[in-house]
Amino acid sequence: MPRDRDNPSIWDAMAADPLLHVDDRSRLLQVRDSRRWTRRHLRPVTRALCMAVVWAALFVKRTVPPLGRGSDAALNWLGPRFLTRWSSPEALELILRHFAIETQLLAFVARNCGGAVPEPDLLPRRAAELGDWDGINAVVRHDANVFNLFIDLGETPGVDVHTARPPGELDFSMLALPAFDLEPGVRRWLQLDLQSSLDVIVATLAVFMDHDTAERAVNSLQLDESLLAAVANLTGDPTFRTWAPVKFTNWVGMSGDVGRDLHWHFVVTEYAHTRLCRMRDALGAGGDAAGAQAPAAAATAP
Repeated sequence: MPRDRDNPSIWDAMAADPLLHVDDRSRLLQVRDSRRWTRRHLRPVTRALCMAVVWAALFVKRTVPPLGRGSDAALNWLGPRFLTRWSSPEALELILRHFAIETQLLAFVARNCGGAVPEPDLLPRRAAELGDWDGINAVVRHDANVFNLFIDLGETPGVDVHTARPPGELDFSMLALPAFDLEPGVRRWLQLDLQSSLDVIVATLAVFMDHDTAERAVNSLQLDESLLAAVANLTGDPTFRTWAPVKFTNWVGMSGDVGRDLHWHFVVTEYAHTRLCRMRDALGAGGDAAGAQAPAAAATAP
């Protein structure tokens, strides 16, 4: 359809931007999700309330040790029900995508680092699997996987995450996303956008995680720099390192808006996963992965 060039839409720009490093499905989900009325009208209130809960919960857990305990059982019960009944289908799919994508990025580094480093297997396909995962809450497991990878990289003989490998020697086989079950027949009472959903999730985690686990979750986002540095070094592509929003993994603390930081983390991992998939596809087509990356960005435009 012809558009008004004097009044262009941000949604049209997101849909058409050839430099947006996400695949077509992620792009569609992000455009739909960002246009929901809850992001514009409800999120400002939700964000303020949830941040107040986060700061209050962390203060109480630090100052009153008996109240610093957590409850995986509460997280396992609340999380899947909230995502099924209160979040939009787009938000739920983006969250499921993120769990799978980060697991696959960690597995890419583990499999290509040259040492016997365990690979994570956290690949939830539906909201119900975001509760208990092998005896631990899926969010807790998700964060633990990140920390365990870098501890393993530092302690395992034979690991080299500083030297680039020839593209043909890299293993990309773990990057295929599973099919997600969004339970379309379930009645949703309110379809919150992704950002509003993340605000509520962060507040819930602050209340029901114990203090040390909550602090680890907050600081896991800094490890994006190490993760993208490892991917950049292994592939020889420095572009990965430009995307991490926090450049210092040894900076411990909170920026003041955990929901926003978590959303940025989602975006960063989507970018990195898409770029790795383009490298894989270029190699599969018989091309040069390094040379095909930049022109391939235009391929995602609708």
